Amino acid sequence: MLKQSRILYEPQMFDLQNYGGISRYFANLIEAINKTNEFSAELPLVYSTNYYVRSFPQLMNNWFGKTFLKKLYRRKKWNLLFADYKISKANFEILHATYYNPYFLGNLKKPLVLTVHDMIHENFSYLFEDVEKVIREKKIMIESADLIIAISTYTKQEILRHYPNLSAKIRVVYHGLPETKLVSAQDILPQRFLLYVGDRNALYKNFKVMIDAVSPILNLDKSLHLICAGGGSFDPGELNLLETSGITTRTTQVNATDAQIQQLYENALVFIYPSLEEGFGLPMLEAFKNGCAVACSETSCLPEVGGNAASYFNPADTHSINQVISRLIDSEDLRKQYINNGYERVKEFTFKNCLNQTLDCYNALIQA
Repeated sequence: MLKQSRILYEPQMFDLQNYGGISRYFANLIEAINKTNEFSAELPLVYSTNYYVRSFPQLMNNWFGKTFLKKLYRRKKWNLLFADYKISKANFEILHATYYNPYFLGNLKKPLVLTVHDMIHENFSYLFEDVEKVIREKKIMIESADLIIAISTYTKQEILRHYPNLSAKIRVVYHGLPETKLVSAQDILPQRFLLYVGDRNALYKNFKVMIDAVSPILNLDKSLHLICAGGGSFDPGELNLLETSGITTRTTQVNATDAQIQQLYENALVFIYPSLEEGFGLPMLEAFKNGCAVACSETSCLPEVGGNAASYFNPADTHSINQVISRLIDSEDLRKQYINNGYERVKEFTFKNCLNQTLDCYNALIQA
């Protein structure tokens, strides 16, 4: 029997997110790798509240751990201490970092892989309070990595714009959707609604501009609703925005399960993706997969991923956003055209491809 190559994932992103695309990406990789014959993967955790690793091995996933490590700062401390200990033992072939804290570099004796999802902190530094710390740590990690995975060609180009001498160690590996079969939820939904998914607080997500663009549409059509999935409850500023826009009673926030998210995509008139910048755009693939027409920003990587399956707008122009969404609402034939294009487009972004190309990255370092 061939010896398996061991991949160790350090856990910092699983303390930074309870839900989210990055931790989901890593959890999917770990699960899939452990189903292969050639590789095994380990995620050292003392205890985590991250949704995607709820069934993963954890040292203290019991009453004591849930009580003692209830506070985030304690979970982060103990998870990183445990990971650093595992890294110091060097009982693996590759370390794959999940974010940019370089806490482990002093104990690392094996090759390092780093996935860079975007360069949003560098490109929109004025939007983040922690920007100096993130950029400083990210620079250390980017320069220390033996191989960098960029999740889109756009992200690779942005890395090279800031670090022009690193081309030789960057590989583009697109995200992909796992081929999971899920039964949709059967919740009672508005008959006609627009859908927004994910974080709203980061200013580059462009939520306020989207509201300014869609509120006239909702105010003209009282049967139309807006559902915001995920991102936490509306904060006072958002509630004030919705009230000022006159759409409070027809705008709903839901902390949706995977089954509920699927139902929302399947039933929405339009999924709206107004970000100023993204590194990839996984929600767009989820919309394609579930037969939902997409209205999307024309910026960053989004046209690279969306191709001919999305209708694009200028995210800085409320008129452009309004017009693109209005056309999709008004034309069932146009929606069907984009939905059919989406079914074809999503076939190009399989999780099998993501997994195999990631394993190729690992093999390149192991055989070097």
